[in-house]
Amino acid sequence: MALRAALLSSLLLLCAVRRFGLCCPSRCLCFRTTVRCMHLNLETVPAVSPQTTIDLRFNKIKDLQPGSFRRLKNLNTLLNNNHIRRIPRGAFEDLENLKYYLHFNNIESLEPESFTHLPKLERFLHNNRITQLVPGTFSHLQAMKRRLDSNSLNCDCELLWLADLLKQYAESGNAQAAATCDYPSRLQGRSVATLTAEELNCVPRITSEPHDVDVTSGNTVYFTCRAEGNPKPQIIWLRNNALNMRDDSRLNLLEDGTLMIQNTRETDQGVYQCMAKNVAGEVKTSEVTLRYFGAP
Repeated sequence: MALRAALLSSLLLLCAVRRFGLCCPSRCLCFRTTVRCMHLNLETVPAVSPQTTIDLRFNKIKDLQPGSFRRLKNLNTLLNNNHIRRIPRGAFEDLENLKYYLHFNNIESLEPESFTHLPKLERFLHNNRITQLVPGTFSHLQAMKRRLDSNSLNCDCELLWLADLLKQYAESGNAQAAATCDYPSRLQGRSVATLTAEELNCVPRITSEPHDVDVTSGNTVYFTCRAEGNPKPQIIWLRNNALNMRDDSRLNLLEDGTLMIQNTRETDQGVYQCMAKNVAGEVKTSEVTLRYFGAP
């Protein structure tokens, strides 16, 4: 009789969440709607009931599949201290109550779509191997507090958007949000929030400027303009504050930024200016003049 009671008790414990659609995963501990699967060397995410709160910390999960946590709306703590390398799109859909996330993993890169519809996500990615973050990665994380430190962030011009975001957090009173540089060596340990476009040589810098030109009818004119910056700046030419090169086949922008005007006419005369522009800013040269003298 006692043996029968023990077996019945074990069965009830294993299937505590059967009424929600699934039994307790093997070796996990289940109580009502809580499933604890810590320290089990799991390599995949087990299937559980949609009403379940599952704890998967301290395992060996490496890969996630889209929809791995679909409908787990009660989940608030997820996958810290695993071996996760990447996050596919849709891996965390429906986790509207998720707060604590993916710290102490092996994540190297992220996609912006990984973090949509996670309004309560606060602290999540410290102690990983992230080197780069694309603009917009955290644009949906209204509750983000911390943190991105202890990664391998390469602090270059591509990370300026994160510096601006962290400054906004600090100004709004959220000083906990933090990220530090790992590369290059001169910036190692530096707070990303303190980076400027100037010290990273991101803002365009003019290296060769155009000069005034005198021209007669039918000749070819070259206005030189070269610039450096990261990312490489776009060269834009202005004439009397506007220049539409698409409507005139005589106007050509050469690969090095030089403006070439073929078969010059009287209508070409005026004031010209070169502008170099990228995401970090823009800079203009001094104005120069094309003077037209008609026939030779």
